[in-house]
Amino acid sequence: MSALFTLLEHIINLFAMIFLVRMLLQLASADFYNPIAQFVHKVTGPILEPLRNLVPDIGKFSLASLLVVIIIIVAKFIIFGLIIGQMFPTNYMVFGSLVGLAFSNGMSIAGLLMIAINLLLILFVALMISSFMANGQYHPAITFFYQVTRPLLSPLQKIIPPIAGIDFSPMILLFGLFFLQNWLLNLGGKLLS
Repeated sequence: MSALFTLLEHIINLFAMIFLVRMLLQLASADFYNPIAQFVHKVTGPILEPLRNLVPDIGKFSLASLLVVIIIIVAKFIIFGLIIGQMFPTNYMVFGSLVGLAFSNGMSIAGLLMIAINLLLILFVALMISSFMANGQYHPAITFFYQVTRPLLSPLQKIIPPIAGIDFSPMILLFGLFFLQNWLLNLGGKLLS
């Protein structure tokens, strides 16, 4: 049961990450003709296009993508609560208690932050590895990683310029993300104990 539970969690998190990537692509005004960006648009389009009529974007920020990610996270907590067998009080409406449980103690916000941090860690590690392996050649994956991470790297690159042609900003941001991830895990451990 534990392996199935872990697999289900990773699949749900991956689905949420795809919508976060869509949000990052829009924030970065990334190249739509990149094959990876086209894949993300094709996967997320059927859900986001109808939702955009109800939840419009704010500038380059996709509220619809954020809403879908939050819904996915809340649904994950509800599904896991039902799988684990946490039954809800019968004197409450089932839906209200499920949503209340999903939002209790900021679980959905912490879940959103952890998924976003894990996605950014993956993107930055992939950016660093692919930039070393490319040897100056064009590859759509490198362009994709660069465009998606650019909104976060640009402010840091203004503060810390490249030294001897080496850009340390991804490594510094990576250390910051590891620190934030560790802090959230410790905070979650304290809240659960």
